[in-house]
Amino acid sequence: MEISINEISESEFKKLEIPVLFEDESIDRIFGVISDGKNEYKLGWQSENIKPVVKWINTILCSIGVDLVFVIFEFNTGRILYKLSLDYYFYDTRIYNGAIYVITQLEIIKISITDLTIAETYSLPDYFESIEFKQGILIVRCIGNEVVNIE
Repeated sequence: MEISINEISESEFKKLEIPVLFEDESIDRIFGVISDGKNEYKLGWQSENIKPVVKWINTILCSIGVDLVFVIFEFNTGRILYKLSLDYYFYDTRIYNGAIYVITQLEIIKISITDLTIAETYSLPDYFESIEFKQGILIVRCIGNEVVNIE
């Protein structure tokens, strides 16, 4: 399914009468609308050079992460099923082997797809650089040539 995120002005954001996925009025500087052509929602975030990362989990559930926020929601209804306030800046989301991996600057959070609970949190020794899934093992590379293998 095709999803688009279009940036809008703060005044447009305030005028639009559509559901809000997330916002923080005190710090948000960037505003946008996420849409699949049928449903649309608005959101706000603080980082000017970073766009939210949207991933389909299945045909109903979608995730979106940016800055210090990560949510899982039903795209057709806008119902937020899981919201996570992150300790470190969000980088990416990967789905592998029945789990959602929320990748942040200094940790990886594993969320079970079946019940949307945190299964594990992995601290990283340095800033995240890349991740590879190989035969059931996560190979995480960090800045400074640090490598973490997660089984």
